[in-house]
Amino acid sequence: MANKHKNLYLYLALACFLGIILIFVFDGYMGVYDTLVMDNGQYPQTVDFAQWAQQEDFGYIMDVDKGGRIEFTYTVQNHRFSEYSAAVAVSLYHGQDKLSDILSQQITVGSFKESELKWSLDTVKIFPADYPENQNYSVNMIIKRGDTERKVTVNISPFAFGTKIIPIPIPDTQE
Repeated sequence: MANKHKNLYLYLALACFLGIILIFVFDGYMGVYDTLVMDNGQYPQTVDFAQWAQQEDFGYIMDVDKGGRIEFTYTVQNHRFSEYSAAVAVSLYHGQDKLSDILSQQITVGSFKESELKWSLDTVKIFPADYPENQNYSVNMIIKRGDTERKVTVNISPFAFGTKIIPIPIPDTQE
């Protein structure tokens, strides 16, 4: 009788270890993740799922020159055993005023697959004609996917795209 239960504690320890590994896999890997890549032609910027969790603390700003264009790629990854479906809507706001709807689309992502949405933002179309030429103009881009809301601030510089800024030389004061 003593031989039957000789390895009982070993089996219990292995079961607990396997349970801990499964918890890490299901908690850290399973779920729906989104990533946004913003490219203003000078440098691309990527905001992944872990960074979105801190968007209230840091915020995400994309700078672009007036007359420039920003290309956006929004990727939704489904790391679940079931299909994921949601409506994705992208809108522009200046303060509390809604400027325009950029995109409204239903996505369906198969299990352990990903779906990609692309759009671009032309700053000439959103920069108001009556806005002072020498001031930055900022708009908030809100991305809603189901109950999840993401926010990116687009900061438009008043200088025309490709304008070179010539620095003022510092006079030589050596005597």
